[in-house]
Amino acid sequence: RTPRHIIDMMVEIVDPKKNETILDPACGTAGFLISAYRHILAQNKDEDGKSTLTADDRKRLTENFAGYDISPDMVRLSRVNMYLHHFTKPKISEYDTLTSEEKWDDCYDVILANPPFMTPKGGIMPHSRYRVKAKRSEVLFVDYIAEHLNPTGRAAIIVPEGIVFQSANAYKELRKYLVDDGLLYAVISLPAGVFNPYSGVKTSILLIDKTLAKTKDQILFVKLNNDGFDLGAQRREIEGSEIPEIIHIVRDYQQGIDVSKCPLVTLAPKAKVAKQ
Repeated sequence: RTPRHIIDMMVEIVDPKKNETILDPACGTAGFLISAYRHILAQNKDEDGKSTLTADDRKRLTENFAGYDISPDMVRLSRVNMYLHHFTKPKISEYDTLTSEEKWDDCYDVILANPPFMTPKGGIMPHSRYRVKAKRSEVLFVDYIAEHLNPTGRAAIIVPEGIVFQSANAYKELRKYLVDDGLLYAVISLPAGVFNPYSGVKTSILLIDKTLAKTKDQILFVKLNNDGFDLGAQRREIEGSEIPEIIHIVRDYQQGIDVSKCPLVTLAPKAKVAKQ
């Protein structure tokens, strides 16, 4: 249920490469994986628009994508979607990401996800290998993703805005972990109605880069006001999308260019974010 243009924005920012392994641990119908695949195909063309990928590149590429979902129906839909995009043996697994340990030792270069926000009554009973002690699904998913990135890994994760601002102990502990361990470098605030008509939850995107974040003294906060659609139930297309500007701002920040004068930007010291 993640809007296609939001998926594509996240993929554009994370910029997966042809030789990188890519995971969505709550893959639904595999929208993130398909967008990442299309992005890589588009990035590997010559000036005439012809693919520069070799047969070995293509074979390796289709083996580098993986997805997990707890729902058998979603797994079937994902496999069909991947198969229709030339993945002859899609690596989509029926798997309870938060409570199983079978795949705990598998790590990836890129992780993209919009994990479910709903926590069952009584909370989730995770195993003991998480860094943050929590029972809420959104906290555990972010912890899981951070733990399963390779040493130079990158991620983009949609989360309820509470993870960024609320003062519950699990949220505070998670923020401290993401900041102090050099993982989080930017947060994109999304419009409140971006998931209409399915959900009105206010959300943000966490951007993680285990190499880049260690070089930054501040966390970039960017506010997306207009994603190209109105915020009503029908989500009708409108003019003035700020998505290209958001991508440009994050790219500049990644490259060390001063973005502080942009009206969509707030820069917060790491220590403040870790303690709030």
